[in-house]
Amino acid sequence: MSPRESVDVDGVTEGDATGADVFLGMSSGDRIFALACVVLGSLLLLVHWARQEGVGLGPVEIERLDASAYNYRVDINSATWVELMLLDGIGEQLARRIVADRAQQGPFQSVEDLERVRGIGPKTLARIRPALECRPSVPLESMESP
Repeated sequence: MSPRESVDVDGVTEGDATGADVFLGMSSGDRIFALACVVLGSLLLLVHWARQEGVGLGPVEIERLDASAYNYRVDINSATWVELMLLDGIGEQLARRIVADRAQQGPFQSVEDLERVRGIGPKTLARIRPALECRPSVPLESMESP
C-alpha cells in the first residue's frame, strides 16, 4: 500500500480519492443514474396525478351538422343490398329480397312498387319513403353511343 492510500473502516482502500469522487457511497455515475431515476419517477407520478384529476379530459366541442345534412337517399333501381341495409328497419334478408325481386320482375316504376316485396307493407314503406327515390332504369343499349 502506498503512503497516499488509506484504509477506511470498512476495509475499502481509497487512493487519491477526494470527497468529490465518492459521496454517500456512490460514484458520480451512480449519482447521475439515481438522479435520473428520481426525476423519471417524479414525472410518472405527475402524469398519474394529472390523469386521476382528469386534467385535459374535458368535453370536446365538435361541430355538428343539421339533420338535413344527413339526407341519405337510395335509388331503389340501382342500390345494392348493402346500401338498402342502411335504411331504418331494413335488415339483410329484406334487402336481399328487394334486390332479388328487382332482378326477377324488373325495375320498380315507383316507390310504391316496393310493396310487391314480401316483408314490406304500408308501415315499413311509410317509414323508409323519405330515404327512397326511384329513378327510371336506363337500359345499357341506350347508354352506348352510335
